[in-house]
Amino acid sequence: MINVFHLKNCANEAVVHKVLDRVLMGYDARLRPNFGGDPLSVGISVYISRIEQISEINMDYTITMFFHQTWKDSRLAYYETNLNLTVDYQMLDKLWVPDCYFLNSKHAFVHDVTVPNRAFQLQPDGRVRYGIRLTTTAACSLDLQKYPLDKQACKLEIESYGYTVEDIILFWEDDGHAFLRTEELSIPEFSFLGQTITSKEVDFYTGSYMRLILRFQVQRGVTSFLVEVYWPTVLTTVLSWISFWMNYDSSAARVTVGLTSMLILTTVNSHVRNKVPPVACIKAIDIYMMVCFFFVFFSLMEYVYINYLFHSRGARCHHRRRRRTQRVLNHYHYQEVVREEVQGDLSSIDDDLDSILSIPALARLASPESLSSLASSPERARLATSESLSSLGSVSSLASGESLSQLPSTSAQALLVHGVPSETRSRTEAHGLAEALVWEEIEVSSSSDGGQHLFNHGRQRG
Repeated sequence: MINVFHLKNCANEAVVHKVLDRVLMGYDARLRPNFGGDPLSVGISVYISRIEQISEINMDYTITMFFHQTWKDSRLAYYETNLNLTVDYQMLDKLWVPDCYFLNSKHAFVHDVTVPNRAFQLQPDGRVRYGIRLTTTAACSLDLQKYPLDKQACKLEIESYGYTVEDIILFWEDDGHAFLRTEELSIPEFSFLGQTITSKEVDFYTGSYMRLILRFQVQRGVTSFLVEVYWPTVLTTVLSWISFWMNYDSSAARVTVGLTSMLILTTVNSHVRNKVPPVACIKAIDIYMMVCFFFVFFSLMEYVYINYLFHSRGARCHHRRRRRTQRVLNHYHYQEVVREEVQGDLSSIDDDLDSILSIPALARLASPESLSSLASSPERARLATSESLSSLGSVSSLASGESLSQLPSTSAQALLVHGVPSETRSRTEAHGLAEALVWEEIEVSSSSDGGQHLFNHGRQRG
């Protein structure tokens, strides 16, 4: 049994040697299959094993995949066996292969551990399947307007470098194997949403080329941003509002809280800016940070406004109140001085009247000449008016006791009859006090009914 199996393997090995020697004899790897005839169709399929990262700073992503190309080369057809022949990577230099490349690739390499990861598979009808394992870093234009709540679509473009559509037509294999990925495919900070494959023909000055496009959609995860950005900024902004409940005199505490909040937000904002490149658009995270800065800044402005109200403006109001109070006190003090002077004048009038009334004999002997001399005296002129002196001058006989008894006996009656002395009135007007206030003070100081009549009579005369 073992000998039969060994003989069969030896026969197969001999057949393979024969096939390879025959197909490679006279094979020209410099010419494409069906050269000079119809364009060669090359099927493309991709199996993604890992997407390492999507970089916002460099605007690219790194992907590791198995890249397979399938085409038919009639020069490699064989009939000696029905087996599919898998040959070593060393056949690369002996066979023609398509010149496909990645249009948006920055740099790439084929893995070579432990040997170069290349493989050829030959089929009896001349169909060739060529697969390599490679890692490439491809450019990806990221739309950061909604960052970090954004969804991105990165693409991988495949195209023939030298062959136009007149020589090679690239297409995605339609057997459901054009795009495959591992079930545990994970992308740092992103989640895989799906993929689409398209193809189009593009024109260059050297001709038209077929381009295959693999586009996959990813969504950014916000968990890391909640921990690194959102929670610190929310807590810092709320912390700045504590100053609203602080005493307005606690300037050191309020300023410290506000400035510390601003510094924390500035640090977080710098951290966010270091993770993204400088772009012309306004990102969602920028608007969020500006709102946080707005709240913290206006918490400081609120303290400045309160400080202005209770210190700068409050001091001026206090000074104005002090000056107003001082004017009121000066006014009442002036009224008190005037009242004392008026009371002094009234007392002197009472004394003069008492001295006259206390000498009835002299009063009976008073002649018109003596009364005229009395009116000319400055001390007695306060009681004598033009009307009283004219009435006294008309008397040709000695005054009787009944006429003298009609003279006023009190200062209130004297003021009622003759009015306020001119010297007192001029002194009051010189001090700038309204006459009405003087008479109000006299009314308050006067307790008799005569005083009330004196007040009314004085206001009428004034």
